[in-house]
Amino acid sequence: MTKKELIEDGWIDKYVLGLTTEDESVEVERLASLYPELQEQINQARTKLLGTFNRSLTRPALRHSMLTKRRILMGSALLISIVLAGFAFLCREHFYLKEDYHTQYEKLAAEQAKVKRFANDSRKANERASFVNSATTKRIKLKGCESSPDAEVLVFHCKLSGKMMMQVVDLPELPSGQHYEVWAQHPELVDRKVGQLHPPVRYDSLYILDTALYYTSLQISSVDPVTRLSEPVCLATIKK
Repeated sequence: MTKKELIEDGWIDKYVLGLTTEDESVEVERLASLYPELQEQINQARTKLLGTFNRSLTRPALRHSMLTKRRILMGSALLISIVLAGFAFLCREHFYLKEDYHTQYEKLAAEQAKVKRFANDSRKANERASFVNSATTKRIKLKGCESSPDAEVLVFHCKLSGKMMMQVVDLPELPSGQHYEVWAQHPELVDRKVGQLHPPVRYDSLYILDTALYYTSLQISSVDPVTRLSEPVCLATIKK
């Protein structure tokens, strides 16, 4: 075998691939020892073959590694998404329950306040009814004066404690800014104001007056706070 035949007939690739017989391999090695360029070509062929072999080995491994990493990343992303969705759901439920709790608490507080208000009103109504209908309570009717003959007021007075309450039957409408004052009078004592009434007048209510024991008359006057002028509207003389 000559150098030219060795190169042109592809004996180098056959040798590197191990496809030559023992005699052919000996001949290739003999020529390679004689010609360094042939040995260089053999080395290059071996390097090329090894590179191709390594790529063939590592490419599936790399592909498998990439697929494994991708699966891990996708699984991690899915798990994180599920955890975040669950956390968001729990947060939403928490805030919803918290808002609902506050709403229910406010409704309950409003209902309790309403019940308490009703109980207080009922208690006051019972106390006033008991006071008005008590055997020790005296009814005093204040009738209108010359300027307002149709005016009429009832005063309920406890003879023992001096407690007084007033119910309006009819009072004339006052000009804007004016109000009514209730006075207890006694010839030997200084006149004493026991109550004040500001419009609008409630005809279905009892007005609480200050306690008074010693007086001979009751008078309701209309008062102008600007001019300080006072005019009698109702008057009653108390019979002892």
